[in-house]
Amino acid sequence: MSSFDATNKRLKNIRGRIPDFPEDLVRLMRMTYHVQKQMKDLSNAVLRKYDLVDASYMVLAVLYGSEGETSTASTLGEACMEKPANLTRVCNDLENQGLIQRGNRPGDRRCVMISLTDAGRKIVEQVMPEVWDRTTRAYDGFSADDIRQQEQLFKRQLDNFENNL
Repeated sequence: MSSFDATNKRLKNIRGRIPDFPEDLVRLMRMTYHVQKQMKDLSNAVLRKYDLVDASYMVLAVLYGSEGETSTASTLGEACMEKPANLTRVCNDLENQGLIQRGNRPGDRRCVMISLTDAGRKIVEQVMPEVWDRTTRAYDGFSADDIRQQEQLFKRQLDNFENNL
């Protein structure tokens, strides 16, 4: 039995009650949510032992991949898909752990700059391989072509969100 069976049954029930219900599209959307939730749960299982959660790990990973390991708060929030209030809370926690530091952009005190500390860099380099080892198992049995095709389909979905919604 799949963890998705109950959702699938409910979608079929809705379709029985509302014939125009786009069951196949809603099924895909719900599957996407379930996959994302499973990925978060897997990464959080690894992150827990480092006193991190998915949102804090994402902030550290985005900074690690940013030029100079530094970003403005607004750019960081967009890249992490976090709202400003949650980003502030996450950054407060990371700063208290000594993993990031905040300051102002030289010449513009209104612009908050966030940077990895040496400790932040060290933890990212330690945690990242553990997270990807666990989460990339979701693609076991996928060929290189399968992965390219799924990436193209996700790209089309993202383009639809960004251009049509």
